[in-house]
Amino acid sequence: MPCTGPGRGVRKLSAPPAGAGAAARDNGRVLMLLPPSETKTRPADGSAPLDATALAHPELSRARETMLRAARCTAEGRDGGERLGVPASSPELVARMAAIHEEPAGPALSVYSGVLYDQLAPGAVIPEDRRVLVMSALLGVVDAAGDRVPAYRLSAGSRVQRLGAAGPWWSTHLRPLRTRLLEETGAGPSPLVVDSRSGAYRSMLPLRSGRGARVLQVAPVQERGGSRKVISHDAKRYRGIVIRELIAAPELPGDADALVDLLRERLAAVPGVAGAPLGVELDGDQLVVVDPVG
Repeated sequence: MPCTGPGRGVRKLSAPPAGAGAAARDNGRVLMLLPPSETKTRPADGSAPLDATALAHPELSRARETMLRAARCTAEGRDGGERLGVPASSPELVARMAAIHEEPAGPALSVYSGVLYDQLAPGAVIPEDRRVLVMSALLGVVDAAGDRVPAYRLSAGSRVQRLGAAGPWWSTHLRPLRTRLLEETGAGPSPLVVDSRSGAYRSMLPLRSGRGARVLQVAPVQERGGSRKVISHDAKRYRGIVIRELIAAPELPGDADALVDLLRERLAAVPGVAGAPLGVELDGDQLVVVDPVG
């Protein structure tokens, strides 16, 4: 089938509106936002493939269909590996993207791997009063509690056939979701958004405090002799630690100051790189994680 039509094996989708029942379930839940991982753990052969119709946020169905088809067509092209950012030493990743509709899928938190996801407790169950969304260059957003995804190779900077860079393309298609997420989160007793994303994936779905919700960006720093330095290389590890502790906490408070108190108590048992416990502070809309290194 030509790449201008629906992808082979990719079911053509309608774009149903988000149901009132789904919105009611989401209202008031603390929202945590994560970037995807570049590396992923491929689910076992024989696992069911991606069912895009079963993913959360069905209003993204048409956009997902378009990106799935474009990603497959990109992988089939002569420069597919270069466009997808696949190392020359891993041509099998290009072949998998060319057959993405057949690739086995698994729970999101078992597929995403790497530094940030290594900090999460194995088999962690996300409580009902919390919502964890993972940005995805292939699928827009993924609900970590229930969505199943394949081990795809596509990043925000990938240049996809006919669509251009995946991140900016998704930014346009995710625009209606921005307001909805803020309104849903702001409607409940814990109107907090904890943003652990990196720059490129934050740009896909930029959120700022408003509509009743407080958006807090996790900002790790190292402190030495009273001087602080922004952590860039290892920032994912600290962001993963914050999300792990927020998932594991018995309950979450209803305001940012109380959230900082909760994290301060929990991070007191988490050593930093020099062995001293991590600290946390609130600086405007930044959740500053402090690692004392000397």
